[in-house]
Amino acid sequence: SLLIWQLSLTSSTGKAICGQPALNTRIVGGEEAPPGSWPWQVSLHDYNHICGGSLITDQWVLTAAHCVQRPLKTTDHQGQEGSNLNEVIRKAAQIIIHPDYNSVTSNNDIALLKFSKPVNFTSYISPVCLAASDSTFYSGVNTWITGWEKLQVEVPVVGNRQCKCSYGESSITDNMICAGLQEEGKDSCQGDLGGPMVSKQGDRWIQAGIVSFGRGCAEPDYPGVYTRVSQYESWINGVINANQPGFISFMSNGTDSDLDVSCTPERECLLFIFI
Repeated sequence: SLLIWQLSLTSSTGKAICGQPALNTRIVGGEEAPPGSWPWQVSLHDYNHICGGSLITDQWVLTAAHCVQRPLKTTDHQGQEGSNLNEVIRKAAQIIIHPDYNSVTSNNDIALLKFSKPVNFTSYISPVCLAASDSTFYSGVNTWITGWEKLQVEVPVVGNRQCKCSYGESSITDNMICAGLQEEGKDSCQGDLGGPMVSKQGDRWIQAGIVSFGRGCAEPDYPGVYTRVSQYESWINGVINANQPGFISFMSNGTDSDLDVSCTPERECLLFIFI
């Protein structure tokens, strides 16, 4: 079956470099993101919006496997209510879910979708860069989670060791990356499942994660969990064998404080009781 996608797009043409939004010259505080701030943001539809995604080339979108694992129907939907004139619709001609995706554990929660025809890059539509395989995202690195409904939230990376203290040792794999606050109030539930988690390095925005799962919404001590994009450079390039995405190495400064983290016995007992 085919999928309906919406993108921010104008009728003009132009060549874009990944991760450099022409209209996002500064970080905007609060929840609303002006049009064009995140030009790689994609909305996956069947009858209505169901998931987010990110544009990585003029014909490929990156999203979560759980967003596309069930059959979806084609619709004649022509735009969201109140949508702006920069939006267009594309159908997905091909859907590729990672072969090792596990719907129970959410490991390898990643998928690629190919448009039936390419889009033109403009000020309102351009691809995000992807984190290369040697990237490092230490605890505290600032990330932005964005959603289709003009939502954006800034949260720091939480190291995998610390994240395992919350979710349990076996729940967080090397294919995942966590981000969130110790206090409640901000989480990726304010964005879209399947959407991008990005960090800025120099003048480039680099996608570090894909919104995957979490416990509740913005609960304290339970960060959001994302698919770690840098683990999939080889797989993505193996699928997209022409006009490949832009992979950039993200290098964290200093040392990784997560290496010193160990869960307290009390915390482990609590985890055992609730699990």
